[in-house]
Amino acid sequence: MKMTVEIDCTPQEARALLGLPDLEPLQAAVMAQVEKRVLEAASAMSADGILKTWFSLLPGSETYLKTMAGFLKMSPRPGDPRESDAENSV
Repeated sequence: MKMTVEIDCTPQEARALLGLPDLEPLQAAVMAQVEKRVLEAASAMSADGILKTWFSLLPGSETYLKTMAGFLKMSPRPGDPRESDAENSV
């Protein structure tokens, strides 16, 4: 004998029917704290700090960071006289 029972109810109704606790207020409080901590951590971090943290895990990373910093110092910025010289020489 085969029997199929179909119950149409919301998750809240199913929890109440089975006598399970309502954890929505607890979940909302925990998620609010998690969101607060994530936003605080994100505002405290800079792109420089993130790159240094990730690249410090790689072997030879110090050399790579120094090389990239050198390239960034050499690159012309808008309004820099070196930029107009580079355009004129091409």
